[in-house]
Amino acid sequence: MLSKKDTVRILITDSGLGGVSVVAGIDSVLESNKIFARTEITFCNALPSAGFRYNELPDAKSKAQVFSGMLEKMQELYHPDVILIACNTLSVVYQLTEFAGKTTVPVMGIVELGAKTIADSLKANPNSSILILGTETTIQSDAYRQNLLTYGIDPSVIEGKACPNLESEIQVDPSSDMTANLIDFYIDEVSDHFKNNSGVCFVSLCCTHYGFAKDVFQKKLDAICKKAVIINPNATMIKTFAATTMLALEKSTTSVTVCSQAALSTEERESIAKLVRPVSIQTADALINYVQLQGIFR
Repeated sequence: MLSKKDTVRILITDSGLGGVSVVAGIDSVLESNKIFARTEITFCNALPSAGFRYNELPDAKSKAQVFSGMLEKMQELYHPDVILIACNTLSVVYQLTEFAGKTTVPVMGIVELGAKTIADSLKANPNSSILILGTETTIQSDAYRQNLLTYGIDPSVIEGKACPNLESEIQVDPSSDMTANLIDFYIDEVSDHFKNNSGVCFVSLCCTHYGFAKDVFQKKLDAICKKAVIINPNATMIKTFAATTMLALEKSTTSVTVCSQAALSTEERESIAKLVRPVSIQTADALINYVQLQGIFR
């Protein structure tokens, strides 16, 4: 059990900086509840280079090969006791990796957690519907829809919408005009979803970056729908991790490290750090002063 270890090492990974929000949330939970005696949280950006995008690789197999190799290196470098994939795209890809078939480390993916939250919300609200927003890989995989079907959700109330390049714009500046324009454009493309539903219209932000622009999404949704409610799987991952490890120690310490082989621009780091600082100062500082890895991932 994790609670019996002197030091618990948590590895959190994402294809970009969206998962930093999960790092901040978990650090805040650990600070408030003193769950472990000592915790080392490492966030590792799963991009081998700044221009690399999983969504631009030709097929699922090639995505899985890259991510599997990176996970093997991450495990070798950081010796985690648990791995959190704070990325919808990589949670989908993970199931296809060689790493998934041989690791003994517990791995928590965000897609399964998000789908459970969506299903619970739909069941609690008759005549409701769900719009799933995500990257091309997440939407094309149909992973959320398939998970929802296992919970008995009517497929007619499920709609998915891919939002190409939105995560990149949010990482640079979630409050920019470009981010707002892209959100307007993608929501407008599925406006019929809201017109055709009389109940609550749930909208799930199924890319960890999207949560940073939650207010922008909400403003757009409020303009076209009176009953639009946002679901953020990031919050579900934080809550689930806390619930499965809850203790109450008198004293605990936590450290946070952010590392990336891909260079992170000052603009990106400052933009995201500003957003997570109210939740976790330690996470914001770790992002600003990130560790750049050299020649680790190919």
